Amino acid sequence: MEVRTLRELVRFDAEKKQKIPIFDSPQLYYDLYTLLPGQRQRPFAFKRSDKIVYVLEGVLRASVDGESADLAAGQALRVPAGAVNSLENAGDEPVVALVVVAPHPECAKRRKKRPDPGPGAG
Repeated sequence: MEVRTLRELVRFDAEKKQKIPIFDSPQLYYDLYTLLPGQRQRPFAFKRSDKIVYVLEGVLRASVDGESADLAAGQALRVPAGAVNSLENAGDEPVVALVVVAPHPECAKRRKKRPDPGPGAG
């Protein structure tokens, strides 16, 4: 059984947003993101994976396909596969958020590349 104490994993870096792995499996990844005021994650999209962001501390500005919202502690956001999204700490306090991505992006890539075995295979 894997158990993590999230408070012990939290760390900040004055240079850039931190992406701190909590759990990583072939099915998903589960990370802590920490952002100091002014830090951001550049816009991007997971082609075949959904992303869930749950804010633990602070206020996080999230943009999804051009629409923005400020998420406070206790609020969550789902970013559907293929949606261009970005995250930013536009406030004055540090932000700590849980981020879950599933299926794991590497797993999704492998599934797409795997040839179809055809009927009767198995």
